[in-house]
Amino acid sequence: MKRVFFLSVITLLLSSSSFCQIEKKMKAENVVKGIVYKNGKEIQGYIKKTGIEYTSDKSFPAPWQFQSGIKFIPADVFEKNEKIKNKFYDKYRPKDCDGYKYDTLLFETVKYADMSAVGMNMIPKKMFMRKIVDDKISIFFHYASPPSVVGPEGFEPYYLECAKENIVYRKGKSGKLKLVNNLNIRKELNDCPYIMEKYGKKKDQAKEINKEEGNDKIPSGFARNFLFREDFRLNVIEEYNNNCK
Repeated sequence: MKRVFFLSVITLLLSSSSFCQIEKKMKAENVVKGIVYKNGKEIQGYIKKTGIEYTSDKSFPAPWQFQSGIKFIPADVFEKNEKIKNKFYDKYRPKDCDGYKYDTLLFETVKYADMSAVGMNMIPKKMFMRKIVDDKISIFFHYASPPSVVGPEGFEPYYLECAKENIVYRKGKSGKLKLVNNLNIRKELNDCPYIMEKYGKKKDQAKEINKEEGNDKIPSGFARNFLFREDFRLNVIEEYNNNCK
């Protein structure tokens, strides 16, 4: 009995020591646990932390960095090697896998054209995009990237602006990704009787907005631009996911 207890204690101490060593290595290498999804399989490992940009005296969140690529090292390689070399890391770009999980953030490989401004971003390209909702209509966060060269104002205003998410939706697994603000409720969600009954007419949509805002009057004319409100459309998407087949 004493021998069993002694062996159990030794096993526990060795396990705790190994865990501490891995934690120490993770901190030294600036990595977090992660998963790469490729060809229907999950590859367990560690991902280099990213998402920060620096100026001379400040740091800024840089979520757009998550979209272009990651440095990944398989779990067995990381855990068995005492010293981690740069060659142990694999570079995964959107064309290389189906997505990845970074800490608690889930990213999916998608093809997206940013139509919010005229430029090269209007050409569809593959990228990792953070998925917020996985349902009949899925929701993603997309981030614009700052320019590589700026004027005397410096990078700070661009970092601040690009850190704001653009909310994108996709209907079904193979639908086109679009900005939530561009969702045409009557045209795109007309396969759901519940949504059509509630929001099928502009007047009905205006009533729902008034309820949400505590107003009694139905907006008309220019005020109907409120029908393009992002949070209103997000609420409709949630209702679609909850009530439609």
